Amino acid sequence: MTPEIVRPIPWDTHPVTMQKYIVGTHSIDQLYMRIKKCIKLRVPGSIVYARTRYGKTYACRYVASALKSDFPNIVTFTFSCHKRKVPSESAFFTNLLFAIGHAESEKGTAPRKRIRLINTLILQLAKSRQNILVVFADEAQKLELDEYEWLREVHDELERRGYRMITFLVGQPQLKNQKTSLKEARQTQIVGRFMIDDIEFRGVCSAEEAASCLLGYDDTCYPADSDWSFTRFFLPLAWSRGVRLSPQAGVLWQQFEDAHREGGYRTTVEVPMTYFARTVEIALTDLCQDSKDFQFTPVLWKKAIEESRFSLAEEELLLDMDPDNAS
Repeated sequence: MTPEIVRPIPWDTHPVTMQKYIVGTHSIDQLYMRIKKCIKLRVPGSIVYARTRYGKTYACRYVASALKSDFPNIVTFTFSCHKRKVPSESAFFTNLLFAIGHAESEKGTAPRKRIRLINTLILQLAKSRQNILVVFADEAQKLELDEYEWLREVHDELERRGYRMITFLVGQPQLKNQKTSLKEARQTQIVGRFMIDDIEFRGVCSAEEAASCLLGYDDTCYPADSDWSFTRFFLPLAWSRGVRLSPQAGVLWQQFEDAHREGGYRTTVEVPMTYFARTVEIALTDLCQDSKDFQFTPVLWKKAIEESRFSLAEEELLLDMDPDNAS
């Protein structure tokens, strides 16, 4: 008789089921090292770019959280950039106030909102006993010149008060084109504050990197103070017999390469983290039938990749590349 499995939380509330989790990856580790170096060197601003669905937004959330280990009490915040027909100074500062959790983000005129933002940040910085503020601007390719100027005002005012604002513009590859355009237009006050370094965020590029990602599912536990790893939660019986995800890296990667080749592409395969994670989620939550005899198979991984819509997404992603390199 199969013993009854009592999981610590309901199936449908698990972070993997809800797609509300982050596991460390080689790309995230590399991004973290670059960002940490920028902070240590006091580089005022950098571009972090990747094509859509590569997981850069979640990576930056991971980085922002991890920074607190290396820089205790550091003040950070992330704001989302919005495309508007006409940039609004009032809306811009409302957005920043909302991002830092201010209760009166919509109250007052634009100048009053700017003052409120700066005063709140200075209060947080003074309390932290750090003189560094780290800002992540998500979907930064949507920022207009006026919005850069308003952000520059915050940067300059904090600097006058003795604090350093280090900004990471997170977005799509057109950020690099925008940087070039700003340089050609001699907008050095923008480039010099927000666009010194270029940091490319990559997808999963090899079986070794896939193994690193899969190990995250084997090692990350939820609840955090339990011994229920992500893999164990969904496959407790197989787990008890030694089944793990990380040894599947080679088989899984071969299936991604096969799907890439079947699409007719000559480029080296690179899997956006969104689709890599979705493949694993489908395998764990939909395709795997837990038992003490369960084993992963190439057929299972192939089906998970198909259901993740990786091949359809890859076709769209490669449209953004040079035609000579994409085919």
